Amino acid sequence: MPRLLDLADDFLIIGDVIRLSDNYDLGPGSGPVDLLIFDPREDEAGLGLMVTSGYKAGLVFAVLPAESRFKKKPGLSKDWLIENWDKWFVFTYQGGPVPIEETVILRWNERMTVEIDHADRRPA
Repeated sequence: MPRLLDLADDFLIIGDVIRLSDNYDLGPGSGPVDLLIFDPREDEAGLGLMVTSGYKAGLVFAVLPAESRFKKKPGLSKDWLIENWDKWFVFTYQGGPVPIEETVILRWNERMTVEIDHADRRPA
């Protein structure tokens, strides 16, 4: 999994996951939380981020502004995301930005689903 700061591509696309090193709502040291990039289908907006892990899974984290869109291809601009990180990824109660250094990207086409054997609750 590439770190956001080391990502070779200039953009992220729908279906990619941004894995924050700490849960924005629980604070530093709380463990990771995943945000799925989705299309909110709003012409005047950018792409959206939906929480996909933890107790807020299924909730919309944010719909980003139109200027966050990558200009050459459909997607979220990596440069815009990095430049505006401290505005959008802030700990809810403790204040201050969620650290960007350990944020990783899970590409939509590089993720694996683990099958669970429900009889003994272990990966098959």
